Amino acid sequence: MGGRYHLVIDQSRSPGWNLAVEEALLDSVARGLRPGVVRLWINRRVVVIGRGLEPCLEVRCGEADRLGVPVYRRSSGGGAVYHDEGNLNITLIERVDGRISVEDAYRRGTSLLLGALARLGIRAWVENLSDVVVDGWKVSGGAAHIRYGAYLYHATLLINADMKVLHRVIRPRLDRVARGEVTPAKYRPRNLKDLAGIEMPEAISAILEEAEERWGLEPTGLLPSEAGRMSVQHIIIH
Repeated sequence: MGGRYHLVIDQSRSPGWNLAVEEALLDSVARGLRPGVVRLWINRRVVVIGRGLEPCLEVRCGEADRLGVPVYRRSSGGGAVYHDEGNLNITLIERVDGRISVEDAYRRGTSLLLGALARLGIRAWVENLSDVVVDGWKVSGGAAHIRYGAYLYHATLLINADMKVLHRVIRPRLDRVARGEVTPAKYRPRNLKDLAGIEMPEAISAILEEAEERWGLEPTGLLPSEAGRMSVQHIIIH
């Protein structure tokens, strides 16, 4: 299937629903039911951890419990990220011949974000394969889920997130910085509103303009087959 990529913008703020939608869309692209997908979505306050991550390694679980911030597990790899309504999630799903490397999936996904930020007059670059950095601060972190015939890249974009809560619930792995595994920017998150005065509508417009120029966009909802396959079974870990 060729043609313009499908644009899916969700109104739901439910983490379990939103994570289940990710898997359903990836399955549809892999099956050839969609040409490709650009998705924008926002969760209410939650911590989302990678598929293989031990929950309390990068999350202060006791603090999350005290603050009423649940912890969910996603299907992609990577570490712990904090979501709230000041954070925009961006998903890119594309068909590929066979399998794609993790490095190429990150390169394609971060390229979309770099292009959108450039439209806002912001010079950004990538560190640690999937961290988008502005002036030494991390404004976006991404993860990938790769299967035969398609890949999914999804990323956060910090616009005006509650940094006090983020720092209380996310445990930075400074041991990784000390060993030289990652750069310090990985654990230096900051909002685009603080760095460049960017608000959520501006960020959304820039991403949509960049995606439209690259692939063309056709707004769609969930397909009946996707709704039938979805199961909101992402267990709250804490």
